[in-house]
Order: sequence, then structure tokens, then C-alpha cells
Amino acid sequence: MTGPRTEAAGRFVPCLNPATLSGIPLDQFLALAAGAGFPKVEVSIQQAQAYGTGPLRDLLQEMGVTVAAASGILPAGPVLPAPLLVDPDTYRACLDGLDERLETMAALGCTVATTVLNPRSPLHTTEARDLARERIAQLAAVAEAHGVRLAVEAVSIRDGLPPDLDGAHPVVDSLPLLAELLHDTKTGNAGVLVDSFHWAAAGADPAHITSLGTSAITHVQIADIPQHGPGTTGELTDTQREFPGDGALDWKAFADALTRADYTGPVSVELFNPHLRALPAGEIARCSHHAATTCWTLPEASR
Repeated sequence: MTGPRTEAAGRFVPCLNPATLSGIPLDQFLALAAGAGFPKVEVSIQQAQAYGTGPLRDLLQEMGVTVAAASGILPAGPVLPAPLLVDPDTYRACLDGLDERLETMAALGCTVATTVLNPRSPLHTTEARDLARERIAQLAAVAEAHGVRLAVEAVSIRDGLPPDLDGAHPVVDSLPLLAELLHDTKTGNAGVLVDSFHWAAAGADPAHITSLGTSAITHVQIADIPQHGPGTTGELTDTQREFPGDGALDWKAFADALTRADYTGPVSVELFNPHLRALPAGEIARCSHHAATTCWTLPEASR
């Protein structure tokens, strides 16, 4: 599973999201990521706290892996994150332990906290966007005190959304709308999380990335779209995510857009495809690393 490193690959740092190896313990995930050659990982901050900050820091150092980003600034149970527009009672409950979670991120050398903005909501659009701005500003301010930056993700798929991301009214479902909302939030400590799959679902327009401006992109997640999938990108679902380079996404255009936006950080493989998740965990990790380093031009990405 080796291949030539492209110029684009040299600009980005391979990273692995734990959703790609769903359902395994944190230490096993880290061992598989390190064994496959990943220098960076994402983690669930709840899992990190359960493991113990000191022991986890030692394990990361032993394996030569660093934490690029952590989910769960708003937690939903022991592993999963909650989206921004949860109901008020749930949001207040999610704020319990916020400083401790951010302290753990900082202690692990993690400078990015990821969160997902609902594409639709039971709230009317204006009310939902006002609430999103309020919560982003609050979380970004608390995170800044710990040296952590908020990375907000816009979800562009329309089908197969979980109930906590769905509703009757649109909120934000594209990078331009997210950038506008973050601008109106008037915080300097919240950036954009660019996900290649959602970018494709929104039309794969490079201008959606380049118009973000320099230093606006805080984190990047990557997955491919199917070669022979639905009739339109708007019909994509997360379960169709493919290894980067195995599908139809224009990786050169994506890489060029990221470069024009001055992004040179981690690119984290994030898959929810049940067929790929059924592969042996070691194979998933190796294929993910191969994909993250060779997807940027399709001829070199073929396996």
C-alpha cells in the first residue's frame, strides 16, 4: 500500500478520524493509526478523558502520534459529539465540564475542537441562525482561554440525516453560508471545517473554498463520493463515503482550492460506509493512509 507522494500530498498532513474505525478502544485505534503511518489523529475528547490525560499523553508520545483535533466539545454520551443546535436543556447539560474537556485538549497538545452545525432544525431559520451565532461565540470564547480554536462543520447532504441534525427549516448547509454566519458571529476564534464529501454534495465548487480566505480553514476531513451513485450529488448520504481516490471527486481541484485558501494542515480520513467498516481494522487503517497520501491525482490514487 505505498505510492508516490504528490506535490499536494506534501502540503497536507495525513490524519485519521476515529469514525473510520468505529467501535474499537482508543488505545487500539491509536496503535492502528500509528502502525499505518499516520502522524496525526482525531479523538473523541470523552474517550480521551476516560483513558486519562497523563497515560494518553505518554501513549501518544510512545507511538509518535499527535492529536490534530478533538470532537465532543458538546458531548453526547461517552463517545459521540452533540451538534450545536440541541435543545436548550441538553445544551446546558453539555456545558457541564466544558472547561475540563478543553483543559484535556490543551494538555494533549490539541488546538482544534470540532463541532457540527445543523443543516436543518425545528426552529425557524432566523431563530436557528441567531442561536447558532450565540453558541459559536460562547464556545469559541471559552475555547480561546485554553488555546483551542473552534472548527465548525457545515453538513451539505440532505438524505439520511440523523434526527438531531434534521428539522423542517433550513439553517446552514454550505461553506459560503457558514462563512457568512461565522463573519456575523464576530469571533476570531472560530474557523471552518471543510469536509470534501459535504463540499461535493453542495456542488464541488472550488470557489466555496477559495472564497473563505486565508486562515479561515481550521480543519479538513476527507472522503470520496461514489463513481456510480445517485443521480445528483444532492442525493448523497454519509454511508456512501469511499476511500479518497476511489470515487469520482476531483481531488486536484479540491487540493488546489485548499492551497489557494492557504491551508497546509491535517487532512483527516472520515468514513461512515458500513461496507468499508466491515473490513479488518488494520486494512482500513492502511487503506486510509494510502488514500490520504495518494488521492490528489486520480492516476496515482488507483490501487
